[in-house]
Amino acid sequence: MKKFKTISMGLVLTMGLMTGLGATQVFADDQKVYKIACDQAYAPFSIKQDDGSYKGIDVELLAAIAEEEGFEYELTPMDFSGIIPALVSGTIDGSIAGMNITDERKESVDFSDGYYESGSALVVNKDDDSISDFDDLKGKVAACKEGTTGQLWCEDHADEYGFETTVYPDSVSMMMAVANEQADFLIEDYPVISYQIKIGEQENLKVAIDAIEEAPQNGFAVKKGENADLLKMFNEGLQKIRDNGKYDEIIAEYE
Repeated sequence: MKKFKTISMGLVLTMGLMTGLGATQVFADDQKVYKIACDQAYAPFSIKQDDGSYKGIDVELLAAIAEEEGFEYELTPMDFSGIIPALVSGTIDGSIAGMNITDERKESVDFSDGYYESGSALVVNKDDDSISDFDDLKGKVAACKEGTTGQLWCEDHADEYGFETTVYPDSVSMMMAVANEQADFLIEDYPVISYQIKIGEQENLKVAIDAIEEAPQNGFAVKKGENADLLKMFNEGLQKIRDNGKYDEIIAEYE
């Protein structure tokens, strides 16, 4: 039987008047400024700097696309679990937050063309050699980040493989649970965890299973039926930076 425990969410962090690379923007009085969310802690897609600015794949792709298309935006880092509710309520106009394109999410938001292929990996404590296959999950405890495809995978497979699930509000809490042996494994986007292990940020973790399923695409999201102009500019700008090499330049920095 599945067992679920939810750890209370932290406060949503909102930071305004920032470009994708953290500099203050000067907005023309007659130009719309789009409020666009990123995940507040999701390296290598969004990485907070000491000065409060952000860098990373999502943040830098957004900055490059906005420059190509000539639109202004206010970057708004948020807890991932709050992003779709904020889109639906109209609190934000768009989101670039390592969000997998899924049929369930398409019921609430419209997605851009896929801008990054992001498969999910199963991750364990670096000293744990007990998991190498899904059958090894019996009796284990999974740590999941709230509102992610990793949580959905755990909910869908907990009974099948006989493990329990604990839900955390953010990636840091989820990873700490496995690093501190409060949970046995977690599901995370492969580029995210491999980057953090590579730079030593998550040195107490290791990848046990590289891919749990076919890799989905990440998409830029807007409220369903709204902001079609922003979605169009994102898609057109994305194609331009693919064509001019800027896309590959940004991705190469983090892979």
